[in-house]
Amino acid sequence: MLHFYFNKNLIFLIESKFFPILSYKSQVKITPHYSVKTAANLSYRIYGEAARDGDQSPILLLHGLLGCKKHWDSIGKTMMNVTKRSVLSVDLRNHGDSPHMNSHKYEDLTADILKLYEKLNIEKAYLVGHSMGGRASMSVSLLAPLKVAGLLIIDISPTSTARDFSEGLPTVLAAMKKVNFKKHKSIKEAKEDTRKELENTINNELLLKAVLSNVKMKSDHTIGWACNLDILIRHFKYISSFPKSLRKKTYYGPTLFIGGQLSDYLPPDDLPSIREMFPRAVITYIPQTGHNIHVEDPKTFLELVIAFMKSQE
Repeated sequence: MLHFYFNKNLIFLIESKFFPILSYKSQVKITPHYSVKTAANLSYRIYGEAARDGDQSPILLLHGLLGCKKHWDSIGKTMMNVTKRSVLSVDLRNHGDSPHMNSHKYEDLTADILKLYEKLNIEKAYLVGHSMGGRASMSVSLLAPLKVAGLLIIDISPTSTARDFSEGLPTVLAAMKKVNFKKHKSIKEAKEDTRKELENTINNELLLKAVLSNVKMKSDHTIGWACNLDILIRHFKYISSFPKSLRKKTYYGPTLFIGGQLSDYLPPDDLPSIREMFPRAVITYIPQTGHNIHVEDPKTFLELVIAFMKSQE
């Protein structure tokens, strides 16, 4: 089987001999680090039927910080049509239409996702996660490996954190905190004024659009942020780093990391430490893309995802 491997400047085509698939019974001892009973009931959207084929594991799409499930609409529909699997996009806690909770650790996100599994009677699923959603996906695979058919991680590493993430995003969150929506009477007006207020702080148009997508009319008929900004600020230290307790665990299932060639979020040098947790990990980079590769080059991204899915059939 042939697979493409990229570094930041070169593309290598090599013959891939995957690591042997070991019996989970001999390799996995699950120690609960989460409580499904206290987990959040996540909001989600299904593309296709809820259960198209009992033998076909569904695909769960998990967004990054300040994202939401609707950002996956186009990609989710295409994945569903091509793979013939059910595809679900999910609002993680403290985002979109999911509940605001007083904690935002990856163990919390894991419990929420596993509660969604139970609610929808999902035995096993493929997890596709971008940035924070990628780390949440990795967390699920390490804490509940039998629940994960395969991992596809978009431009994030479990062992290092890009400066744009650790230093840039706190500045964005702080700027969002200063926005005053009381004078606005419509969402359109609020978004226009908020764009003007934040565009000097946020010079990335894709990130600015993601931030503005959080402006919404709340249940009390006031305009505000859809995300739980206070908790995201307070617990940012947990979001910006992968739990040390999970770094000693291992997920032996098929794993593909896709990075942006122009991004610093997934350094090629991290591959050895990544393979300590994910022995079958393959890393590939999409040329001329940054952190939001699925938005910047959806065609190439989908080609990689679909090839990965088909290789598991």
